[in-house]
Amino acid sequence: MVVLKKIKAATIVEILVASAIIVIVFTIAGVSLNNVFKGVVKGNDSEFQNRLKELTYLTKHQKIALPYYEDTEQWDIAIEKMEGTIRLEAIHKPSENETQRQIYETAH
Repeated sequence: MVVLKKIKAATIVEILVASAIIVIVFTIAGVSLNNVFKGVVKGNDSEFQNRLKELTYLTKHQKIALPYYEDTEQWDIAIEKMEGTIRLEAIHKPSENETQRQIYETAH
C-alpha cells in the first residue's frame, strides 16, 4: 500500500495576507495606468492643431476675411495682418499659454 504523504497547506491567515497584497498591488497599478491615460487624453491637442492648419490654409488662399477672430470654449484664435505678414495667435484659456504662427502672404 502506498503511504500517503502529508502535503503542507497554507493557513487561512497566509491566504488572506497574500490576497490583500495582490489587491493592493493591482489597485496601485490601476490608479497609475488611469493617471497615465488621463494625461495622454488631456494632452491630446490634435483637433486644435488641425483647426490651426485649416485656418492657415484658408488664410493663404484668401478664403477668410481679415482680421479673423474665433472664440471657442478652450481657445481664443485671432488672425491679423501686420506689416506685410499675417500673424495667427491662439491663447489657451485655462492655462493662458499662447501659440503664435506667422503666415506670409503669397503673391498672386
